[in-house]
Amino acid sequence: MYRSVMRLCVVCVCLLVVVKNGAADAQVSPVNNNSSKDGPVTHSVSGTFRGSWMETRRGRRFQAYRGIRYAEPPVGELRFQPPHLILQYEKVVDASKEGPSCPRPASPGYYVDEDCLTINVYTPGSGRNSTKPLPVILFIHPGGFYSMSGRSDLAGPHYLLDRDVVLVTINYRLGSLGFLALGNQLAPGNNGFKDQVAALRWVQRNIAAFGGDPNLVTISGCSAGAVSVMVHMISPMSKGLFHRAIALSGSPTSKGPSPPHRVELAIKQAIVFKCPGNNLTRLKNALRTNRGKKCLDLVWESLKSATNPLVSGVP
Repeated sequence: MYRSVMRLCVVCVCLLVVVKNGAADAQVSPVNNNSSKDGPVTHSVSGTFRGSWMETRRGRRFQAYRGIRYAEPPVGELRFQPPHLILQYEKVVDASKEGPSCPRPASPGYYVDEDCLTINVYTPGSGRNSTKPLPVILFIHPGGFYSMSGRSDLAGPHYLLDRDVVLVTINYRLGSLGFLALGNQLAPGNNGFKDQVAALRWVQRNIAAFGGDPNLVTISGCSAGAVSVMVHMISPMSKGLFHRAIALSGSPTSKGPSPPHRVELAIKQAIVFKCPGNNLTRLKNALRTNRGKKCLDLVWESLKSATNPLVSGVP
Protein backbone atom coordinates (compact mmCIF):
# COMPACT_ATOMS: atom_id res chain seq x y z
CA MET A 1 0.00 0.00 0.00
CA TYR A 2 2.66 2.52 1.07
CA ARG A 3 4.82 1.57 -1.92
CA SER A 4 2.00 2.43 -4.35
CA VAL A 5 1.26 5.67 -2.52
CA MET A 6 4.92 6.71 -2.65
CA ARG A 7 5.15 6.05 -6.38
CA LEU A 8 1.99 8.04 -7.03
CA CYS A 9 3.31 10.91 -4.91
CA VAL A 10 6.66 11.16 -6.65
CA VAL A 11 5.10 10.93 -10.12
CA CYS A 12 2.72 13.79 -9.26
CA VAL A 13 5.63 15.82 -7.92
CA CYS A 14 7.63 15.26 -11.08
CA LEU A 15 4.78 16.36 -13.35
CA LEU A 16 4.27 19.54 -11.32
CA VAL A 17 7.96 20.43 -11.39
CA VAL A 18 8.42 19.58 -15.07
CA VAL A 19 5.38 21.58 -16.18
CA LYS A 20 6.50 24.55 -14.09
CA ASN A 21 10.04 24.56 -15.51
CA GLY A 22 9.47 23.27 -19.02
CA ALA A 23 12.11 20.64 -18.37
CA ALA A 24 10.27 17.84 -20.12
CA ASP A 25 11.47 19.03 -23.53
CA ALA A 26 14.90 20.18 -22.43
CA GLN A 27 18.08 18.47 -23.53
CA VAL A 28 20.72 18.04 -20.89
CA SER A 29 24.37 17.18 -20.99
CA PRO A 30 25.92 14.16 -19.34
CA VAL A 31 26.87 14.70 -15.73
CA ASN A 32 30.44 14.02 -16.80
CA ASN A 33 32.21 11.85 -19.30
CA ASN A 34 34.00 9.69 -16.78
CA SER A 35 32.94 6.10 -16.35
CA SER A 36 34.48 2.81 -15.41
CA LYS A 37 33.60 -0.82 -15.64
CA ASP A 38 31.96 -0.37 -12.25
CA GLY A 39 29.64 2.42 -13.41
CA PRO A 40 29.57 6.18 -13.93
CA VAL A 41 31.84 8.41 -11.87
CA THR A 42 31.06 11.94 -10.69
CA HIS A 43 33.39 14.44 -9.01
CA SER A 44 32.06 17.14 -6.67
CA VAL A 45 33.69 19.59 -4.27
CA SER A 46 33.21 16.98 -1.55
CA GLY A 47 34.72 13.98 -3.32
CA THR A 48 34.35 11.33 -5.99
CA PHE A 49 31.33 9.05 -6.31
CA ARG A 50 31.05 5.84 -8.31
CA GLY A 51 27.48 4.91 -9.13
CA SER A 52 25.62 2.47 -11.34
CA TRP A 53 23.36 2.49 -14.39
CA MET A 54 19.63 1.88 -14.10
CA GLU A 55 16.72 1.99 -16.55
CA THR A 56 13.35 3.67 -16.37
CA ARG A 57 10.12 1.83 -17.09
CA ARG A 58 10.40 3.13 -20.68
CA GLY A 59 13.97 1.96 -21.12
CA ARG A 60 15.82 5.22 -20.59
CA ARG A 61 19.20 4.79 -18.93
CA PHE A 62 20.05 6.98 -15.99
CA GLN A 63 22.83 7.29 -13.46
CA ALA A 64 22.12 6.16 -9.91
CA TYR A 65 24.26 7.14 -6.94
CA ARG A 66 22.84 5.34 -3.92
CA GLY A 67 23.72 4.99 -0.28
CA ILE A 68 25.95 8.08 -0.05
CA ARG A 69 26.51 8.91 3.61
CA TYR A 70 25.70 12.62 4.02
CA ALA A 71 26.31 12.80 7.78
CA GLU A 72 28.49 10.98 10.26
CA PRO A 73 27.01 7.74 11.63
CA PRO A 74 24.62 8.74 14.46
CA VAL A 75 25.91 6.12 16.88
CA GLY A 76 27.66 6.18 20.25
CA GLU A 77 28.06 9.76 21.46
CA LEU A 78 26.21 11.01 18.37
CA ARG A 79 23.03 9.05 19.11
CA PHE A 80 20.18 11.48 19.90
CA GLN A 81 22.41 14.35 18.74
CA PRO A 82 22.03 16.65 15.70
CA PRO A 83 23.66 15.32 12.52
CA HIS A 84 27.28 16.10 11.62
CA LEU A 85 27.34 16.94 7.90
CA ILE A 86 30.17 15.31 5.94
CA LEU A 87 32.02 17.99 3.98
CA GLN A 88 34.79 15.88 2.46
CA TYR A 89 35.23 12.23 1.49
CA GLU A 90 38.80 10.95 1.63
CA LYS A 91 38.23 7.95 -0.65
CA VAL A 92 36.12 7.25 -3.71
CA VAL A 93 32.58 6.64 -2.46
CA ASP A 94 30.99 3.40 -3.64
CA ALA A 95 27.47 4.59 -4.47
CA SER A 96 26.52 1.60 -6.61
CA LYS A 97 24.08 -0.09 -4.22
CA GLU A 98 21.35 0.64 -1.73
CA GLY A 99 22.29 1.79 1.73
CA PRO A 100 20.61 0.53 4.90
CA SER A 101 17.23 1.71 6.07
CA CYS A 102 17.05 3.44 9.43
CA PRO A 103 15.86 1.23 12.31
CA ARG A 104 12.14 0.66 11.82
CA PRO A 105 9.58 -2.13 11.66
CA ALA A 106 11.19 -3.54 8.53
CA SER A 107 9.88 -5.83 5.85
CA PRO A 108 11.75 -9.15 5.50
CA GLY A 109 14.88 -8.79 3.41
CA TYR A 110 15.45 -5.09 4.13
CA TYR A 111 18.86 -4.16 5.51
CA VAL A 112 18.44 -2.04 8.64
CA ASP A 113 21.24 -0.25 10.49
CA GLU A 114 21.71 2.83 12.67
CA ASP A 115 24.39 4.04 10.26
CA CYS A 116 21.62 5.04 7.87
CA LEU A 117 21.96 8.74 7.10
CA THR A 118 22.32 8.26 3.37
CA ILE A 119 21.25 10.15 0.27
CA ASN A 120 20.45 8.86 -3.22
CA VAL A 121 20.88 10.90 -6.41
CA TYR A 122 19.36 9.88 -9.75
CA THR A 123 20.28 11.87 -12.84
CA PRO A 124 19.75 11.42 -16.60
CA GLY A 125 22.51 9.60 -18.44
CA SER A 126 24.79 10.81 -21.22
CA GLY A 127 23.87 11.67 -24.78
CA ARG A 128 22.12 15.03 -24.30
CA ASN A 129 23.05 18.25 -26.09
CA SER A 130 22.63 21.12 -23.64
CA THR A 131 24.60 22.07 -20.55
CA LYS A 132 21.57 23.63 -18.85
CA PRO A 133 21.33 22.49 -15.20
CA LEU A 134 18.23 20.49 -14.34
CA PRO A 135 15.59 21.18 -11.69
CA VAL A 136 16.07 19.12 -8.54
CA ILE A 137 13.36 17.24 -6.65
CA LEU A 138 14.16 16.16 -3.10
CA PHE A 139 11.53 13.67 -1.96
CA ILE A 140 10.95 13.04 1.76
CA HIS A 141 9.42 9.64 2.35
CA PRO A 142 6.22 8.96 4.33
CA GLY A 143 5.78 6.46 7.14
CA GLY A 144 4.49 8.29 10.21
CA PHE A 145 8.06 9.20 11.28
CA TYR A 146 8.67 5.60 12.33
CA SER A 147 8.66 3.61 9.08
CA MET A 148 9.64 3.47 5.37
CA SER A 149 12.86 4.69 3.70
CA GLY A 150 14.21 6.42 0.61
CA ARG A 151 15.17 3.24 -1.25
CA SER A 152 14.97 3.21 -5.04
CA ASP A 153 12.31 0.47 -5.07
CA LEU A 154 10.06 2.71 -2.98
CA ALA A 155 10.72 6.26 -4.12
CA GLY A 156 10.25 6.28 -7.86
CA PRO A 157 13.38 6.89 -10.00
CA HIS A 158 12.13 4.33 -12.52
CA TYR A 159 9.15 6.63 -13.13
CA LEU A 160 10.61 10.10 -12.67
CA LEU A 161 13.78 9.73 -14.72
CA ASP A 162 11.76 9.43 -17.90
CA ARG A 163 11.74 13.21 -17.42
CA ASP A 164 14.70 15.56 -17.37
CA VAL A 165 14.98 16.12 -13.64
CA VAL A 166 17.43 15.18 -10.92
CA LEU A 167 15.75 13.17 -8.16
CA VAL A 168 17.14 13.05 -4.63
CA THR A 169 15.78 10.75 -1.92
CA ILE A 170 16.98 10.50 1.66
CA ASN A 171 16.90 8.54 4.85
CA TYR A 172 16.37 10.31 8.15
CA ARG A 173 16.24 8.94 11.68
CA LEU A 174 12.89 7.53 12.71
CA GLY A 175 10.97 6.83 15.89
CA SER A 176 12.76 7.41 19.16
CA LEU A 177 16.16 7.57 17.47
CA GLY A 178 14.96 10.52 15.42
CA PHE A 179 12.60 12.37 17.72
CA LEU A 180 13.31 11.48 21.36
CA ALA A 181 13.57 14.71 23.37
CA LEU A 182 14.62 15.23 26.97
CA GLY A 183 14.27 19.00 26.83
CA ASN A 184 18.02 19.60 27.14
CA GLN A 185 21.31 19.06 25.28
CA LEU A 186 21.42 15.40 26.29
CA ALA A 187 18.74 14.75 23.67
CA PRO A 188 17.52 18.03 22.15
CA GLY A 189 14.95 16.34 19.91
CA ASN A 190 13.68 16.67 16.34
CA ASN A 191 16.86 15.14 14.96
CA GLY A 192 14.87 13.50 12.19
CA PHE A 193 14.00 16.97 10.87
CA LYS A 194 17.59 18.12 11.41
CA ASP A 195 18.78 15.15 9.34
CA GLN A 196 16.61 16.44 6.51
CA VAL A 197 18.20 19.88 6.83
CA ALA A 198 21.66 18.30 6.67
CA ALA A 199 20.62 16.48 3.49
CA LEU A 200 19.46 19.78 1.99
CA ARG A 201 22.83 21.32 2.84
CA TRP A 202 24.56 18.38 1.15
CA VAL A 203 22.45 19.00 -1.96
CA GLN A 204 23.40 22.67 -2.06
CA ARG A 205 27.06 21.74 -1.83
CA ASN A 206 27.15 18.84 -4.30
CA ILE A 207 24.16 18.67 -6.64
CA ALA A 208 25.69 20.78 -9.44
CA ALA A 209 28.20 17.99 -10.05
CA PHE A 210 25.28 15.64 -10.75
CA GLY A 211 23.74 17.99 -13.31
CA GLY A 212 21.28 19.61 -10.91
CA ASP A 213 20.58 23.29 -10.34
CA PRO A 214 21.20 24.22 -6.67
CA ASN A 215 19.08 27.32 -7.26
CA LEU A 216 16.07 25.28 -8.36
CA VAL A 217 15.44 22.75 -5.59
CA THR A 218 11.90 21.59 -4.87
CA ILE A 219 11.24 19.70 -1.65
CA SER A 220 8.31 17.33 -1.73
CA GLY A 221 6.72 14.56 0.25
CA CYS A 222 3.48 12.86 1.19
CA SER A 223 2.03 12.00 4.59
CA ALA A 224 4.88 12.40 7.11
CA GLY A 225 6.98 13.68 4.21
CA ALA A 226 4.42 16.42 3.57
CA VAL A 227 4.44 17.36 7.25
CA SER A 228 8.22 17.63 6.95
CA VAL A 229 7.90 19.86 3.88
CA MET A 230 5.64 22.29 5.73
CA VAL A 231 7.92 22.29 8.76
CA HIS A 232 10.84 23.31 6.52
CA MET A 233 8.72 26.06 4.98
CA ILE A 234 8.53 27.81 8.36
CA SER A 235 11.86 26.75 9.89
CA PRO A 236 14.76 29.25 9.90
CA MET A 237 17.15 26.29 9.79
CA SER A 238 15.97 25.51 6.25
CA LYS A 239 16.07 29.07 4.91
CA GLY A 240 17.77 29.32 1.53
CA LEU A 241 18.17 25.56 1.11
CA PHE A 242 15.19 25.09 -1.25
CA HIS A 243 13.07 27.24 -3.52
CA ARG A 244 9.73 25.49 -3.98
CA ALA A 245 7.68 23.05 -1.97
CA ILE A 246 5.01 20.46 -2.75
CA ALA A 247 3.12 18.88 0.15
CA LEU A 248 0.95 16.00 -0.99
CA SER A 249 -1.05 15.44 2.25
CA GLY A 250 -0.33 15.70 5.93
CA SER A 251 -0.21 18.81 8.10
CA PRO A 252 2.07 19.96 10.92
CA THR A 253 -0.98 21.47 12.62
CA SER A 254 -2.51 18.04 13.15
CA LYS A 255 -1.24 15.79 15.92
CA GLY A 256 2.48 15.92 15.21
CA PRO A 257 5.69 14.22 16.32
CA SER A 258 6.22 16.27 19.51
CA PRO A 259 4.21 14.97 22.47
CA PRO A 260 3.58 17.35 25.37
CA HIS A 261 5.18 15.07 27.96
CA ARG A 262 8.49 14.22 26.29
CA VAL A 263 10.48 13.25 29.37
CA GLU A 264 7.71 10.98 30.63
CA LEU A 265 7.65 9.25 27.25
CA ALA A 266 11.43 8.78 27.34
CA ILE A 267 11.21 7.25 30.81
CA LYS A 268 8.58 4.78 29.61
CA GLN A 269 10.75 3.80 26.67
CA ALA A 270 13.84 3.42 28.84
CA ILE A 271 12.00 0.74 30.80
CA VAL A 272 12.47 -1.44 27.71
CA PHE A 273 16.20 -1.24 28.48
CA LYS A 274 15.57 -2.02 32.17
CA CYS A 275 16.56 1.49 33.18
CA PRO A 276 13.91 2.75 35.61
CA GLY A 277 14.18 6.13 37.27
CA ASN A 278 14.02 9.74 36.17
CA ASN A 279 17.66 10.88 36.26
CA LEU A 280 18.03 12.40 32.78
CA THR A 281 21.77 11.79 32.40
CA ARG A 282 21.42 8.15 33.41
CA LEU A 283 18.40 7.83 31.17
CA LYS A 284 20.24 9.22 28.16
CA ASN A 285 23.29 7.04 28.79
CA ALA A 286 21.13 3.93 29.01
CA LEU A 287 19.48 4.74 25.70
CA ARG A 288 22.76 5.77 24.07
CA THR A 289 24.92 2.80 25.02
CA ASN A 290 22.60 -0.01 23.98
CA ARG A 291 23.26 -1.60 20.64
CA GLY A 292 21.27 -0.84 17.51
CA LYS A 293 19.34 -4.12 17.72
CA LYS A 294 17.92 -3.07 21.07
CA CYS A 295 17.02 0.31 19.65
CA LEU A 296 15.05 -1.48 16.98
CA ASP A 297 13.38 -3.45 19.77
CA LEU A 298 12.49 -0.07 21.29
CA VAL A 299 10.68 0.89 18.11
CA TRP A 300 8.83 -2.43 18.09
CA GLU A 301 7.92 -2.03 21.76
CA SER A 302 6.47 1.38 21.01
CA LEU A 303 4.32 -0.09 18.26
CA LYS A 304 2.74 -2.86 20.32
CA SER A 305 -0.44 -0.84 20.59
CA ALA A 306 -0.32 -0.04 16.83
CA THR A 307 0.22 3.66 17.49
CA ASN A 308 2.85 6.19 16.59
CA PRO A 309 5.77 5.78 19.04
CA LEU A 310 6.02 9.53 19.36
CA VAL A 311 2.44 10.55 19.98
CA SER A 312 -0.04 8.50 21.97
CA GLY A 313 -3.19 7.74 20.02
CA VAL A 314 -1.94 8.66 16.53
CA PRO A 315 -2.24 5.73 14.07
